Amino acid sequence: MTNILIPTDYSEASFNALETAIVIAKRNNASLILLHIDEAGYLPEDTYTIKNASQIGHAIADNIKQRHGIPTTVLFKEGFIAPTIVRLAFEIKPDLIVMGAYGASGHRDFFIGSNSYYTIKNASCPVLIVPEGKRWHDFNTVLFPLRPALGALKKYQFINDLVLKIYPHSNFELFGISTDRKEQDVKQVAEIGNELKKSWNHSLQYEVSYNHGRNIGEEVLDKADKSKADLIVVSSTVDVATKQFFIGPFSQRIINHARIPVLCVFRTPDN
Repeated sequence: MTNILIPTDYSEASFNALETAIVIAKRNNASLILLHIDEAGYLPEDTYTIKNASQIGHAIADNIKQRHGIPTTVLFKEGFIAPTIVRLAFEIKPDLIVMGAYGASGHRDFFIGSNSYYTIKNASCPVLIVPEGKRWHDFNTVLFPLRPALGALKKYQFINDLVLKIYPHSNFELFGISTDRKEQDVKQVAEIGNELKKSWNHSLQYEVSYNHGRNIGEEVLDKADKSKADLIVVSSTVDVATKQFFIGPFSQRIINHARIPVLCVFRTPDN
């Protein structure tokens, strides 16, 4: 991991995400790219905009460099927030986007902002969504919902490597899911779990459970609460195993209602 992009509107949510990004960057000797987007020319005249945004951004970057020794670049763009984030990510190819759950689109209880969701759906790299209200520096228990999927092991290996870069001491809890009570699904999930145990870092601990309910989103959120997880990984396989880049109802439910950070992996280097 060499570059981390942090969209910021200088809100509490975006500063909280920035703190998480700083910790990740220090662990990986990575650079930070702070992005502030001015929508003033694209919205009604009475829309609130931040004055002296450029000076604020450079002051933040200087502070990060001095306090943490992290190379930090500041970018200022004009345009609609979410499409501009996605377009810039495609151009500069960061390894990860870290952003607040609400930010510029305003706080909505139990729902992430529209800008965050658009970014998750369209960005060319994984996106870590960080909620307000708590500082998230360590991710000790990672809940990883998985289901039988074509090429799953390769995708899951990438996710494992990515999580270890975010926090190297993470413990994974694998949560097998299916909407049907098919014995074949149960068998495949167990096989995937066994293969991951063999191939992943042996210092990590694993617990594989299984759900066959039809409300997968709620099951995952409930499991996160019971496990006291501090990170949920959501990938395209949560909803439809045969459709890449698909954010369906189960993923949406998890992303919208999680009270802990969510790592959204709908793109990998191979796809």
